[in-house]
Amino acid sequence: MAELSTLELVGRLAVAAFVMIAPTLFFLGLVRGLEKLRDDAFIDRWLHEQGHEVEDDVLTVLASGIGIESETASSRRCPACGNPNASSARYCHQCLARLPS
Repeated sequence: MAELSTLELVGRLAVAAFVMIAPTLFFLGLVRGLEKLRDDAFIDRWLHEQGHEVEDDVLTVLASGIGIESETASSRRCPACGNPNASSARYCHQCLARLPS
């Protein structure tokens, strides 16, 4: 096997270091960039325009806006255990009892 020159060895070490470190640096840059893009004032203004308090859970508000029912907004409680269930559920998610129609 031929001996590597010093310049070739340094080049290979530089490439290896780049391959090991670059993905981490790119990931950290992406995370920092996404944090800067988050606009809490915009979300608060949108909640206010929709008639919700700023303290309301954002995920619950967004889910109700696209027709997803949350557990707290459920209109059906299990008669056996009292667990809240979606209005479309036929069986209780907790005790598997049949819910009345």
